[in-house]
Amino acid sequence: MKAMGFPLTEQPEAGKTPMPTRKVDILLLFAVTFLLCIGIGMVMSASLSTSQPFRLFSRQLISGVIALGVMIVVARIDYHLWFEWRLLLYAGGMISLIALYIPHVGMVMNGARRWIHLAGLTLQPSELARDAMIILTAVLLVKARKLSPEGPLVLPRKNLISFGVFLGLYVVLILREPDFGSCVFMLSVLFLMFFLGGVPLSLLARLAAAAIPVVVWFLVHHRYTLERFSNFRMARHASSAAATQLGQSLVALGSGGLTGAGLGHDWVGGGILPEPGTDFIFALVGEQLGLVGTLSVVFLFGILFYRGMHVAKHAPDFAGRMLALGFTLSIAIEAIFNMGVATGLLPTKGIPLPFMSFGGSSLLANALGVGIVLSVSRFSVPPPREQSLSNGETR
Repeated sequence: MKAMGFPLTEQPEAGKTPMPTRKVDILLLFAVTFLLCIGIGMVMSASLSTSQPFRLFSRQLISGVIALGVMIVVARIDYHLWFEWRLLLYAGGMISLIALYIPHVGMVMNGARRWIHLAGLTLQPSELARDAMIILTAVLLVKARKLSPEGPLVLPRKNLISFGVFLGLYVVLILREPDFGSCVFMLSVLFLMFFLGGVPLSLLARLAAAAIPVVVWFLVHHRYTLERFSNFRMARHASSAAATQLGQSLVALGSGGLTGAGLGHDWVGGGILPEPGTDFIFALVGEQLGLVGTLSVVFLFGILFYRGMHVAKHAPDFAGRMLALGFTLSIAIEAIFNMGVATGLLPTKGIPLPFMSFGGSSLLANALGVGIVLSVSRFSVPPPREQSLSNGETR
């Protein structure tokens, strides 16, 4: 029996731990490396108009090198060990979220307390929290699969309640910042993991219904979110859209033409593009590298998504499948959110473009995720045709 093309049963024999038999997925590593290089170039270009251009560029370059190192190291670690380290990772996310409210540690920017500044480093705790919840979700689904090797998953109430408590603590702290977008993003990833993992639709519907009161409460007490939706609708139809963030982004995207103005050049003029090195870096790609650049970025994310899903499909066990699915979906959804905002398909929300936007915490969190997917790829079960060729068989 299958769900969305993914086998539901464990592939290795009971009691046997899979052994690495292959090299890491080169195409996946290739896509991430090129995204990092393009991102570093864009950050360098965006920083030219600031008072400290070399400082921002050098920080991103160092973060990119560290991210590659993290991916390579994590790829060499047996992915099953992350299940044993899950509580340690969760505790790290919880401590970092609580640290937001410590004086002189938590930073308030644009009315939100979402970053911690410590020892010269600026980190966004919600990034680590998301990685921890993906691993906890995989643990929950693996336990459920062991109880129901065939068919829909059976989620014991005790395990589901424990998971709900862990998730609820994160949600409360993230909404308290406030950061509605990051919370919706994380819950979207976990919901898709549940769906693709084989959780019955009836249970998914009940879980979604349970979240509605929380969403309503947040929207009532934080009207800025509703205002963003209102501004989003108006910006798409008003003639003065160029005065809004969306309008500025669309002007930058449209000004690049086929091949763009080139790195460091500004055809729009006046530096009107908001947050060009972070939230709207995709618009900066369109302005300076043109349609060729934006399509190249989309293509690289397409490779990343395809290879990540390929690794998930050929994972040696259900644990590897859920981890590969979770982290691949996390990066893909984050990219869709960011590019959707830049192109006017989604309301403005400060979500970075994976491996490209300026910021060390986003880079490291996504590097950890890709490293785990690469680890799963080392244990992957080759497709039947590849197995036949490796055994010297012919058609």
